[in-house]
Amino acid sequence: MRLLIALPGRMLKIVSSTILHKTEVGGVRIVDKDPDKVRSAVRRMLYEVPESYASWIENNRGASPEKYKDLAGEALVAAISQDLVGVLQVQFMPPDSGAFGNELIVGLRRTIEFGTIISAGLGGTDTELYAERFRKGQAIVAASVELTDGQQFFELFRKTISYKKLAGLTRGQRQIVTDEQLIECFSAVIKVSRHFSPRNPEAPFVIEELEVNPFAFTDYRMVPLDGLCKFTIPGAQPAARPAHKIKSITEPKTIGIIGVSENRDNFGRVIMNSILEAGYDREKIHVLKPGCEEIEGVRCVPDLESAPEPLDLFIVAVAAQQVPDLVDRILEEGNVNSVMLIPGGLGETEESRDRAIELDKKIRSAHEAGTGPVFLGGNSMGVISRPGNYNSWFIPEKKFPMAPGLSITLENQASLEADGSIIPMLKKLAGETTTALVCSVNAGKYYDDFIDKLGETNIPVFRSADTAVAALSQYIEGRLNAARIRGNTGL
Repeated sequence: MRLLIALPGRMLKIVSSTILHKTEVGGVRIVDKDPDKVRSAVRRMLYEVPESYASWIENNRGASPEKYKDLAGEALVAAISQDLVGVLQVQFMPPDSGAFGNELIVGLRRTIEFGTIISAGLGGTDTELYAERFRKGQAIVAASVELTDGQQFFELFRKTISYKKLAGLTRGQRQIVTDEQLIECFSAVIKVSRHFSPRNPEAPFVIEELEVNPFAFTDYRMVPLDGLCKFTIPGAQPAARPAHKIKSITEPKTIGIIGVSENRDNFGRVIMNSILEAGYDREKIHVLKPGCEEIEGVRCVPDLESAPEPLDLFIVAVAAQQVPDLVDRILEEGNVNSVMLIPGGLGETEESRDRAIELDKKIRSAHEAGTGPVFLGGNSMGVISRPGNYNSWFIPEKKFPMAPGLSITLENQASLEADGSIIPMLKKLAGETTTALVCSVNAGKYYDDFIDKLGETNIPVFRSADTAVAALSQYIEGRLNAARIRGNTGL
């Protein structure tokens, strides 16, 4: 009895690895600090919570834990009861403010598309309702932990209703937390996420999800009242990519092209013409074509071994069936820094999947040995680069006109067949008919499993150290593994 009285507070919480939201099932109760009342409440919770949670699962089958999906009735209640660890007695923290918006949620979630995301906003039991009811960015804000720090995320958080409430900026609300406390909290969460990350080879485990909901505030203290954490064991680290060679794609000193026709406008010929029309030095272009000396004043060589100088960028515009053997020669010769694969069909069909997997193994093996170029594509539309003074898109000028300085003319382009939905987006961002484009990199189009198999291709993002960039945007179709995209670029 003396032990119960000596324990802090008068709040009881059910403990179970399967019950994430305790309040909804009666798993959180406030009782008088009296031994008899505490005992009664504990017994009641151990009996009532499994029944309440079973009823909740029956009405929300889609959100049921996997281990309960095939259970119902008494069997479900029994399984839930067996998973109860007990009841935790904690100190009850009366909040400084009982007004709406006096609680904060801070969380981490690892995603396929964007890596680990930190989020913060209005907390408590109605977090989901707030996010649904308020305009986007008002209740909850989120950012990549790799692209932000505590101060930067705080500046984003300042725009939310949650901050205005906590800072006492709304009528009838007084300040209950300082800016410095919030920055310290966000910085600590980001630091934890970066340490327990798949990108950290020394991490003992990887955080998949972490949530503190809510933080309550009493006497200028941030008090975490509840939380959850899901983690996994780290997997094998992918082979390092030659990210330093990305500049060979954006600012190549020399360009090689294979697949240029002598007498018709095939993809290779259109690409070569686009590069020349952009003003790139034709003396630094080499076409691989046996039995031909030159095409439109551009010298030809029979093969890679005959190139008079190393190739910063090698553009491959041949059929997909020819790519694996060509990659073998590229890796053997070692005179290419980057490769742009134009052909589609690499791994996108059953008959080409084995060939793509074998190709991937060869590329990874080279990278593990510290050799080999960086790859862009297949199915890439090409690159438009002002710093590199070249345009390798295979769309003819009449279908995709370019203004001076490699700017994109946006008028009447909404119906453009290739990546047509990019054009209205650019037009909206630009607010004008012509946008001065620093660099556009098209990585190609894949399904999730193919991105994982040909991870060398996903490098559509880069930072330019010597060019002023007003906006950096990505257009992604489907679900891409953005953590691997960042891994290739140092972002």
